[in-house]
Amino acid sequence: MKQPLSRKFSGRWITMIMSVVFVTSTALSFAGSLPSYPTAVVVTKNQNSKRHKIRLFTASDSKTLLFTVDGVNGNQYTLYVFDLEGKLVTQSAIRNHETSILPEINSGGYLYEVFVNDQKVENGMLTVRKN
Repeated sequence: MKQPLSRKFSGRWITMIMSVVFVTSTALSFAGSLPSYPTAVVVTKNQNSKRHKIRLFTASDSKTLLFTVDGVNGNQYTLYVFDLEGKLVTQSAIRNHETSILPEINSGGYLYEVFVNDQKVENGMLTVRKN
């Protein structure tokens, strides 16, 4: 006599479910010993120029914030970073195809603006997360 399909596979399903529970609980138990995630920088652009490609990103050490521009030759680009209260946190001026290292910025939200010859070419929000 044939066994119903549900009875035939019930043992396999229980074994598979128990394996998943074990692996999940093991992974959770080791979660405290894993290294923390590196510093993350999230850039949200409000105004973006196709002529001036501006990048804010972390270096390979995940601690250093970099500012670089690929734009018009001969122009000077100035980055201003403000806290959410409007206080100037840092500024940096570079020429086209240069990269600037910004001083360490604390975790939090910031507003930034990039100018070329007193004309705003980009602005947005910069979020720095450190774990």
